[in-house]
Amino acid sequence: MTVKKALYLCFWVIIIPVFSQDYTQIKNRFDTYLNYHGSLNSLVDIALDKIVFYNAHKQTEFTLLKNDWEKFAFLLKKLTEDSLEKIYENKALLNKYKTPTNNGSKKSIHELKIVIDPGHISGNMDMARIEQKYLHFTKQNHAALKQDSVDIAEGKLTFETASILKKMLEEKGATVSLSRKENSTSFGYTYEEWLKTYKKKTLDSLLSIKKITAQKHKQLIGANPTVLFSSFFKDYELQHRAAVINAFAPDLTVIIHYNVDEKNVAWKKPSDKNFCMAFIPACLTADNLKTIEGKINLLRLLLCSDIDESEKISGLVVNQLSKQLNIPIANKTDASYLSEHCLGSPTKGVYSRNLALCRMVKSPLVYGECLYQDCENEYYALTQNTETVYGIKTNKRVALAAQSFYNAILEYYSK
Repeated sequence: MTVKKALYLCFWVIIIPVFSQDYTQIKNRFDTYLNYHGSLNSLVDIALDKIVFYNAHKQTEFTLLKNDWEKFAFLLKKLTEDSLEKIYENKALLNKYKTPTNNGSKKSIHELKIVIDPGHISGNMDMARIEQKYLHFTKQNHAALKQDSVDIAEGKLTFETASILKKMLEEKGATVSLSRKENSTSFGYTYEEWLKTYKKKTLDSLLSIKKITAQKHKQLIGANPTVLFSSFFKDYELQHRAAVINAFAPDLTVIIHYNVDEKNVAWKKPSDKNFCMAFIPACLTADNLKTIEGKINLLRLLLCSDIDESEKISGLVVNQLSKQLNIPIANKTDASYLSEHCLGSPTKGVYSRNLALCRMVKSPLVYGECLYQDCENEYYALTQNTETVYGIKTNKRVALAAQSFYNAILEYYSK
């Protein structure tokens, strides 16, 4: 480390709040949120004085003593992935860094840096069909339809919600960034542009560094746009989206989605169900620890307060969505993915779920599912763009969803 870098780190040590961690907090995060049905029992041990990671042969791979928990919690938020992985491989490197000073104060709204992630990509039906994130109702499938057809692209709803929320928060003095532009990816260009200009370059590069096999490369090169999106680009873009968010170093990340009734498959006619809910990071399995990157993510979720703060802000968002939109909060029995693939939290409507973006984002976050788009009481209202909010043409339901996130964020930072 150069002298300049050392001085820079010491400066940040003085002013960045770090919350002290103890065994009870860490063990509770592991048992309540992170260790999905005991999947990590043979790979991680949380003891009073240390955290131990084991490899697949039950051999000790990494040990972090209690005296280093607070220091490493700080570094997990400040160092690059490459630097953190080097510490994991050679723990002696941890001695280069000083233990941070802890002041633990929460920022006021005008000091905040917030990233808003409008879920998905599509701003039109063509892209929505490629993403498979759309509704298309017709009179043939639903005779009670008020018009010949109804088309809804989720990515359009999320972007309108995010854009309104951004303006509202900026009025309060917060510094706000969106993770993507309208009808665009986090790379700054559309999927169509990626296909034309960057597809081959990207796949060739991944082949050259052995991230994909020659067989996989050939398969992806020849895939049609819809198959390529689902089998490769979706996850590839999500990794970059997380990197964009983390580069902004946000105090809070707001991820906005709109849901559908899982049992209303093909989604060609309305459902009578409608719920709001929110997801927070956790619910990990052994597959998530196959790489050092995955183990570093787990250490961050164990040692930092992201899970705790995510649950607090998410609970406030869910309550506001229920209140403003007049819809119920989802219980664990209201969807099979909640009962089968999530861990419940003490906060109603907030669930730990193993979502890639939740795992990779280095800040407290709320992943809000505002409502069910296919609900018979929602789908028509979502197409009636009668509102203009901050110059954004939208519908009343989107405007209320944005208001819900805004109210919850103000409440969270006023406490």
